Amino acid sequence: MRKFILLYAQFIRLSFRGAMAHRSQYWAGIIAQWLSYGTRIAVLFIMVNNFDVLAGWTADEMVFMYSFDLLAYSLCAFCLFGPSTGLAAKVRSGEFDSALTKPLSPFVHELYTSFNPGYVSHVSLTVVMLIVTGIRLKLSFSPLGLLVFLAMLAGAVLVQAAELNFCGAAGFFIIGENFVFDAISTTRDFTRYPITIYPAAVRFILTFVIPVAFMNFYPASVILGRGEGMPFSPLLGLFTPLVGLLLFFLSVKLWYRGLSKYQSTGS
Repeated sequence: MRKFILLYAQFIRLSFRGAMAHRSQYWAGIIAQWLSYGTRIAVLFIMVNNFDVLAGWTADEMVFMYSFDLLAYSLCAFCLFGPSTGLAAKVRSGEFDSALTKPLSPFVHELYTSFNPGYVSHVSLTVVMLIVTGIRLKLSFSPLGLLVFLAMLAGAVLVQAAELNFCGAAGFFIIGENFVFDAISTTRDFTRYPITIYPAAVRFILTFVIPVAFMNFYPASVILGRGEGMPFSPLLGLFTPLVGLLLFFLSVKLWYRGLSKYQSTGS
């Protein structure tokens, strides 16, 4: 395990060195992402603040939930966004064959070679926003409070990682353009707001059928102490780490299931 971690650290270092070869372009991209997501956060805050609350959530709580979601997504997208969006094209072109010749698991190889240093912009912005809103909301920064935050974040990261893995695995089964990423990404639109604004049937789907609410709504509710506002059970959010582990395990199993069906193009 230590050997693989050290090897991954080398791949990350090379990724940043590659990005720094075009330093101006890299920093221009970082600034562009700051402005893009910063504008979205500002619009969200102004919109909710004008109505005082949205489904019982204040503007600061909404910004906290949005920033938490973006942070969890960014942490897993560092290494999984590339494989989730690019695997289908590699399978079609035969480029994926090279992963089968390396002394690494093909899944691990894809993670190692697809690290994206551009997500530094997302992480830096969201960390600042979480600290600012955390202070405004008077959240606990005690060791226990930080432990709860990290546990919820770990669960949310795993849920997001599972989503990306499912998208990538679809590339083994679908010939042609992989539409799964766009289809699953559409469900994320429902999680930009508290799921309590939706009818009971939609809440059920977002919790138990396509459990994207565990990306942000449930873990953020736990961190913010909003247990009484949770659908179904005030304790549901506490299961976020377990839900994340289960979904990530299933997504990896599906990825390897797809790999077992892979047939080279021969090109």
